[in-house]
Amino acid sequence: METRPQLLSRLARCRREQVVPGMFLESVLASAGEYGPEVVEQARRHIAEDGQLLENYRYPVKAMLEMLDVVGQAAQERGIPYGEALFQSGWTAGISYVRSSVGRVRAMVSTVSGVHRALEGIPNAAAQAVNFGQHSYRRVTPGSGELRFIEDLIGPAWNTGMVMGSVKAAFALEQGQLRYEISVTDEDASSFFVRLDW
Repeated sequence: METRPQLLSRLARCRREQVVPGMFLESVLASAGEYGPEVVEQARRHIAEDGQLLENYRYPVKAMLEMLDVVGQAAQERGIPYGEALFQSGWTAGISYVRSSVGRVRAMVSTVSGVHRALEGIPNAAAQAVNFGQHSYRRVTPGSGELRFIEDLIGPAWNTGMVMGSVKAAFALEQGQLRYEISVTDEDASSFFVRLDW
């Protein structure tokens, strides 16, 4: 799905002005908790000197990638693939978002409008959340669609996990009702397509 060298390559290209919301970092810390308090503490060190984290504050995406790398390495030490750990961190973010007050309202609207409408909203949500990359969506069939991420520094594993977690939670889909396939189009996995079928 995604490898450490790909994440480190994107990390090397991060600029200070490229930011993500604190909610994203909170999800990484929550997923770090799966590997123990020492992993949480190691990840938290990348936030700031005092380790403070505010949900609506903006943090450098570099800090998020450094934190994801901590989680990915901790997972590998336990025999879990690096990319799978990043996917699960995104999944945690997706579930948390749907449980938030804003997420509950959007989920309520989405369930009335259908899965396509929910997925069509992701590029706008991404544009509000991050200030890098290009995001788009196209319908493929009545029961499938494709999200396109271009120059997205977060990468395919975490982003796909977030999409899958939030859509499954919003629509109360059961195991196997929503499937995905990732197609990476560059070496560092910053540009990719996510095909979704339901």
